[in-house]
Amino acid sequence: MAEKSADKDVPSARGFLSIDPTSINIASFSVNNWLIPFCLSEKFKFATRVAISLTLAFLIPMALGWPQASTAATTVMLIASTGSRRESIAKGTLRVLGTIVGAIIGLILVGFFAQDRLLYMLSVSIVVTVIFYIRNAYLEDPTLFMLTGVMILMMFNGGEAEGAFIYGLDRTHLTVFGVVIYTLVGVFIFPPRIEQNLHQLADELGKIQYQLFELISDKAIVTDKEREATEETGTEGEAVEPDCPPQPTVSELISALYAAQDALESRYSSISKECSEISAYKKEWDYALYYYKQITELLLFAAKAHDQLSVQSHHYIENYDQLVGDIRQRFQLLPRAWEEKDLKTHEQSIAVLYDTEQMKRSGHLLRGTTITTGYLYHQLGEKLNRLISTISCIDSVTGRVAFAESLPSAQPRFSWWDAENAKSAIKVFVVYWFTGLIWILFNPPGGYTFVVFSTLFASILSFLPVHPVMLFILFTLGFIFSVPAYVFILPQLTLGSELAIFIFIYTFVGFYLFKGPITIFFLIGMFTLGIDNNMIYHFGIIMTIITLFYIVVFVVVLSYYLPFSSRPEHLFLVMRERFFRHVFGVISCHQRLSLTVWNRWRLRWHLVTMKVTAKKLKMWGSKVNADYYENLSTEQLMAFANHCDLLCHHLVTLSKAEPGLRANRLVAQARVAHRDHVVPVVARQLAELNVKKTITDNQLDELSNIKQDYSELEKQLDTFFINIKWSEYSKSDIAGFYIFLNLKKNVFESLMQSKESSDAINWSSLTESKF
Repeated sequence: MAEKSADKDVPSARGFLSIDPTSINIASFSVNNWLIPFCLSEKFKFATRVAISLTLAFLIPMALGWPQASTAATTVMLIASTGSRRESIAKGTLRVLGTIVGAIIGLILVGFFAQDRLLYMLSVSIVVTVIFYIRNAYLEDPTLFMLTGVMILMMFNGGEAEGAFIYGLDRTHLTVFGVVIYTLVGVFIFPPRIEQNLHQLADELGKIQYQLFELISDKAIVTDKEREATEETGTEGEAVEPDCPPQPTVSELISALYAAQDALESRYSSISKECSEISAYKKEWDYALYYYKQITELLLFAAKAHDQLSVQSHHYIENYDQLVGDIRQRFQLLPRAWEEKDLKTHEQSIAVLYDTEQMKRSGHLLRGTTITTGYLYHQLGEKLNRLISTISCIDSVTGRVAFAESLPSAQPRFSWWDAENAKSAIKVFVVYWFTGLIWILFNPPGGYTFVVFSTLFASILSFLPVHPVMLFILFTLGFIFSVPAYVFILPQLTLGSELAIFIFIYTFVGFYLFKGPITIFFLIGMFTLGIDNNMIYHFGIIMTIITLFYIVVFVVVLSYYLPFSSRPEHLFLVMRERFFRHVFGVISCHQRLSLTVWNRWRLRWHLVTMKVTAKKLKMWGSKVNADYYENLSTEQLMAFANHCDLLCHHLVTLSKAEPGLRANRLVAQARVAHRDHVVPVVARQLAELNVKKTITDNQLDELSNIKQDYSELEKQLDTFFINIKWSEYSKSDIAGFYIFLNLKKNVFESLMQSKESSDAINWSSLTESKF
């Protein structure tokens, strides 16, 4: 999420598009009025920082007469294209340490095996494979271990043992120099306003939470399709005024809520340990993030079933309007809590009053929905009250948090069980030996540099949603700029300032127009120019360098298909099977009456992998080009991915509530008396679905006939409750049982939705070749 400027007098880009024609004057055409929004954008700031860093990393070593000045600039390019956009001294220090560790390991390998080339290559390939696997598994700064791997690869002086140690030291100190330059420029040029940015992100999150609550608490729920139709025709069948902005739908707000929550958490996790402004009130910030997360989870749970919770439940809750009004008032107090440190709120949330007479005449499923609604609204009121109290203590001299919370454990720093990380590591090993054998047998342009760049780029671009044709286009585009510059511009540059302007503009354009690792392929054009103090202009030399990098790009494209395919169609099928396999694993663990240590570990593993796979399923589904396949559309694939994401959310919610539900005696007795045999069967058959067969096969016909009859479920629950002695169970046990029943119903319904959307897809077409 882009950060907003702190200067309230600066107009936004949206403001220029909505100027009243009657108020236009000559001053509005001032150059500053049009340039300020451009200059204050985060993209502009980032591109400027990188351009300054790379220019300094090029020119300072050249001014000091250091050899291989481009090494520092290459380091800046790699960090900027693969790392985060925020820099800090701590992060730069870790990168320097990673560089030094990689240099030490590389020099040790050179010292032991420099005389035996094949043995050296074997040792390097194994070490680099392990390093890049750790780099892919590391969830924080990916450049830390990337620099370690790069240094190990660069220590080998083209296979020459003589001078290898001095060569390695030169590479090391220039790489460290590049890291230091990039860190210092990132810290002091356009430094971010840390705490203010967190306030803005928190405010944005609070606004989206409030909007979502307003929609899901509405007693006259309108579906997304009905809302879109109403926006087109108006409430009375009249055309909607063009000045009236369309109201967001529940699905749109859910996506915005996910994005806002992730933006706040990622920003806070990247700065909480480094920024003194935050560390002084770290406990208060930790609590605030915890309550924002709790409110988001409650709203998401309610939003997934908003057509039931409000429409069905408000008839059975006597003070429904009072509950909604109290929560609405607390949401409105959130922005004031940042400014007013002595803000007072109600200490206790309003108790939920159920209409017991009507609930006695209703079915068990409706009771479960009603009690769940009351529980959600009560929890929302409590969490909002504590969030307001916590926010008012931030930056307060006297205010302190008066309550204690058991905060969840910190997120792990590594994702060891991601299959794509292991596949990427294997790719690194295969590409290293493939290019190494080409170097030994055919000695291509660049020599061992060809091996280094091929291995490095294959690792960085592994399993990224980038089509290989795009790499060739960007690479060619870079040379379209660089070759004329080599012929017409560089020979005319006589001053260092002129060269600095050229490097700055080239780098700025690259990082302003492109984003992520693909920027590398545009900037490579500049590195083919061979910029140095003593320039030798020879068209044959630059064509040799261009040939080298085209061969590198060809190897990267080849690694897109071998040894593991990165085609979106293939990966979408892989993620589908993997997702339902772990869904079945989660459901199987929940089926057990008691969990051993081994079962608890398996449940955590299934949950973590399921959540990661659900995100990948949506990402690769959006990248599949359905135009190549008959009877297939992108809408079908995304509908399936969204239903799988909904199923994942309900299973995660059930897993979080599971420890408390296992302690509920009524839930335990119901699990013994009535085992769930439908949900595990559906999950297993979805996991074992043969995508090479059409949906008319017998197995899929049987799967489509599996339906849960709620009337039969009501009868089973009636029979179960006849033998229950209510005096032996507390009200919390009874409420917990109905919440458990509602959670199980949500899992079943989302699983059936996933199954129905799966049946609508012609899976066999995705296995066919496009050529």
